[in-house]
Amino acid sequence: MKNVRKSLVVLTATVALFGGSVAVAGTASAAAAAAAENCRRTQTVGWYCGHHAGRTVVLAQGSKGAAVREVQALIANTTAYYAYHSTPLHVDGDYGPATRAAVRWFQRHYMGSGHVDGVVGPNTWNRLRKV
Repeated sequence: MKNVRKSLVVLTATVALFGGSVAVAGTASAAAAAAAENCRRTQTVGWYCGHHAGRTVVLAQGSKGAAVREVQALIANTTAYYAYHSTPLHVDGDYGPATRAAVRWFQRHYMGSGHVDGVVGPNTWNRLRKV
């Protein structure tokens, strides 16, 4: 079951990145597919998940709100986060330890080890929007 979920997440991420649609069975997989459908590529913003369209808000552990939900959704739905961790990143608007760890993972894997600080500043926003 674990490998099936990983495969479905990778498939969902691929579909989200390259377009198209896919029918997915199962409650958790269907929820992941529905969440991925909410994230879309726009010409003005880049990847956008419907929570926050900006790039200038600096976020760190303890932050809350729509911008945090956007970061969580971007990492959860436009990256290989689930395939690496086999656990979803919850989109709850609370920048707690799990979100900080996810941001650090994103920075390490998508930006390079010199960018790992767990803070979502302009460089991290720009990279999240371009994944």
